[in-house]
Amino acid sequence: MKLTTVMRTASALLVAVTLAACGSKVSPENYEKITAGMTEKQVGKILGIPSESRNAAVKVVDETFTSTQSKWISDRGTIAVGFLNGEMQWKHYYPPGTKAESDIPGR
Repeated sequence: MKLTTVMRTASALLVAVTLAACGSKVSPENYEKITAGMTEKQVGKILGIPSESRNAAVKVVDETFTSTQSKWISDRGTIAVGFLNGEMQWKHYYPPGTKAESDIPGR
């Protein structure tokens, strides 16, 4: 591969990463827009595609529930949201420089 091709590719990647960071929807203002009972799709319209997401099936007696924990991570902080059967149950905002130790409230 020629050096100019490598430099063009590196420049394009740098621009893409910079634009993605500028377009982050993680902010205290957007965090406040998320309310109990919102669907995953509604939260996605506010925050975009999550950086991380974990799903689990939880069986209680004869009923199975779907639990999803999603995180949106940027240099402006992290927003963690928990869903049960697709509806928002809890949320937490971690300011920049803090670590999201546990996403489950009360832990």
